[in-house]
Amino acid sequence: MPAKKYPKSLIVIHWLTLLLLIIVFLVGLSFDDYKFNEENMNRYRLHAILGMTILILTLIRIYIRRKNLDRLPPHITYYSKSHRIFVQLVISLMYVFLIFTPFVGFIMVYQTGALSYDLGGPFPVGAEFDENLEAVHKMAVFTLLALVVIHVAGVVMYKIKTGNNLLTRMMPF
Repeated sequence: MPAKKYPKSLIVIHWLTLLLLIIVFLVGLSFDDYKFNEENMNRYRLHAILGMTILILTLIRIYIRRKNLDRLPPHITYYSKSHRIFVQLVISLMYVFLIFTPFVGFIMVYQTGALSYDLGGPFPVGAEFDENLEAVHKMAVFTLLALVVIHVAGVVMYKIKTGNNLLTRMMPF
């Protein structure tokens, strides 16, 4: 008999990732009001730690999915071939951006020299983010946000169109 729900570990990672995404996004929104300096480093550090946690959770999630292919619920019933391609593309791109976005953020912090500050060194004089990396990071954040909105909208539309509540497959209870 095929599984009706995802394994608990994937369910926990799914919802924890969403919670962390919301927090890291809200913290990141405040950065326009704060200069990257020693005084504001805790705010940037929190953002970076949460971003790296999302990256690690995503890698763990991919590993668990691959190890438990026989314990996953069956694919949904697609409306058409193009629907199947679109759903798989959105999910694949979410994984790509869940990895790419924090990776670019890490490179941004690394290039400032501020990591040495966390290891006990002085805060680097004149540390600033590379404008190009910052633009790529912001683009990645908003692309990921758009993909999450499309994902949620797709789940809602699927329920309206088919009557099947996909959310039950990912609920912990």
